[in-house]
Amino acid sequence: MKTNLLLLFIASIAFNLCYSNNPILVNESTIMLDLEQTKELYFSFAEGDEIIFEMEMIKGKHIKEVELIEMPSNSIFTEFKAQRINQKSISVRNKGIYKFRFYSSSITRRVCKIKIYRIPASDLTKNFNTNWKWEIKRDTTYTAYQQDSLVGYKTIKYQETIKELKETKIEEIVLLDRLEKVHSFLNDNKSRTYLKVDLPLIETSQLKEEKLIAWSFWIGVGKESQEAYKRNTKMIGDMTKGLASTYTSPLGAYAVGTITDLVVANTGSDIEYFFVNDYQNVEKFMNYQQFSLFDRGKVINSYGKKDYPNNGTFYLCLLNDNNYTPVEVDVKVVAIKEIKIFENITYNREKEEPQYVTLNKTRMNINETRVRVPIE
Repeated sequence: MKTNLLLLFIASIAFNLCYSNNPILVNESTIMLDLEQTKELYFSFAEGDEIIFEMEMIKGKHIKEVELIEMPSNSIFTEFKAQRINQKSISVRNKGIYKFRFYSSSITRRVCKIKIYRIPASDLTKNFNTNWKWEIKRDTTYTAYQQDSLVGYKTIKYQETIKELKETKIEEIVLLDRLEKVHSFLNDNKSRTYLKVDLPLIETSQLKEEKLIAWSFWIGVGKESQEAYKRNTKMIGDMTKGLASTYTSPLGAYAVGTITDLVVANTGSDIEYFFVNDYQNVEKFMNYQQFSLFDRGKVINSYGKKDYPNNGTFYLCLLNDNNYTPVEVDVKVVAIKEIKIFENITYNREKEEPQYVTLNKTRMNINETRVRVPIE
């Protein structure tokens, strides 16, 4: 009787062992890999499980790399240039997700067939679900920072110095006023001459600015021209009688635009004139050579206004083409200069300056990460 009970107990233990060690198929797949391609399979396993892994090549010599990883990064099995893996057994110490990674570096396609089994540690995990799901994990961190906070305003008194225009005036400068004799063409002396005209210097400083607005000229032959200019002078005097004027001559008034016309002489001998930029061309003129100029005319009496050149020196060349009669030429050149005078004025000012205090604060940062977890 005792012997029969002992045999029954031993048979029961053997039955349970056989039942509990029966492998459960987790996955059977065919893996196809092209050049530089990786495929991954994820499964959940229970604590104490034994993983049985098999692989067999169907097409191609081998697969570059086969790896089993306990997630997130614990590599527990690696096989390089795997041709065949026969019932590789791996013990599961911790319940979790396991990744099967297959990688090929071959030019031609690789095809293999895999089988993955699990042997539960006991009946308690026999029906363990090897699927997985996504789970959002939130990681909270705190960052210290400083922030300036406005607490009010403070009135600040200060002084500011500003350059302001004090005065603007117009200055008339006589550059040339003379009677120039020009010999006749058949005279022993040359029937041509020249006059030098120096434009006024322009001064500029921190509190003074000057600008040449324009210059005007008068060219007339004989006493008729001189009388005409006197009539212009009288006309300007009558116009400005009792007024504070910025000019003193008819040419000055014409240069600033106060008058648009002057009286001229219409009878008498004529003169040919040339405005020349430099002395080199004056020498060519005097030596009967071709020369450069910026204005010319042949007149009994004429006047004009120009704004160029506005600095330096230019020349007025005169030519008498009368064979026997010398001429006396009345030549006048007037420049008009604008002068601005500034002064530095200091003002008492006030401004509102914001006042801040620095606060120490903490910012909460929540980082969300999606991870695979066992479905049970």
